[in-house]
This record gives sequence, structure tokens and C-alpha cells, in this order.
Amino acid sequence: MSWIYKKNIARIFNAFKRNKDKIYKEDIDALKSINELIESMSEQSTKDNLLYAKLLCIFLRQNIHYYKDVKFAIKELKFQLHIPLETQLQMLTYDLNMIDLQNAVDAVDVLDKMNNAWTKEQVVKSFYNSANDLLKEIENYS
Repeated sequence: MSWIYKKNIARIFNAFKRNKDKIYKEDIDALKSINELIESMSEQSTKDNLLYAKLLCIFLRQNIHYYKDVKFAIKELKFQLHIPLETQLQMLTYDLNMIDLQNAVDAVDVLDKMNNAWTKEQVVKSFYNSANDLLKEIENYS
């Protein structure tokens, strides 16, 4: 369940607690039922998108290890997810080229890496091929 929905439900529960004399047991039961339905739907939505959920969890774990702060890790995750795929692929192209240069052992190797740098077209093609391969593998959905 979204943190926002959870917070809103908690707020209504707290309002019920403050006004006990004006709230009936049926009202509380109804709210509990709605809360259970929302939690169930949220869990089912995640299960229906298992590959996305796994990747999100991996990225969140990496952010938590890097930032050492759960709230900031989630904030960074949300920020990254708002970046368009086109921009993400441009950054991936840059990162691949930088890694190649950092792994070069001598000047000749650096020149070779620069002359044979990753192009955006190569990265995009490779990315989509890899993405489709991962989507096709049934084991990724268990």
C-alpha cells in the first residue's frame, strides 16, 4: 500500500479514536475492511508486476547501502524513476564509455577505447535486446 494511503487511513482511525462516542463499531469494521482491501490490492499489484518489483527492490537496496538513509534512498529512487528512458540511456552510454576509459591500462588502450567508444545507437540496441531477454525468461517472474 502506498505510504500516502496508509497515512490517510491512519488519520481516519485516529479521528475515530478521538470521537469514540460518535463512532459505531460498524464504522470501524467498515474502515478496517477498506484498509484490508487496499493492502490486498497493493500486494496483488506488486505480484502482477513482479519483475518491476524485483528491480525496484534491487535499486532500493543499492541506494540504502550507498546513502545509509532509507527515506533519502526512496527519494532518490523516485527522482531516478522520473527521468525519461531516453535520458537514462544517454547516461548509460556515458557511463559505459567512462568505465572503458577507467579500465584502460595504457595510452594505446585509452586511444583504442576512445576510437571504439560506445555509441548511443549501440547502447540502445543492446539495452532493448537485454531488456527483452530478461522479460522472456520465465524464471524472472518467480
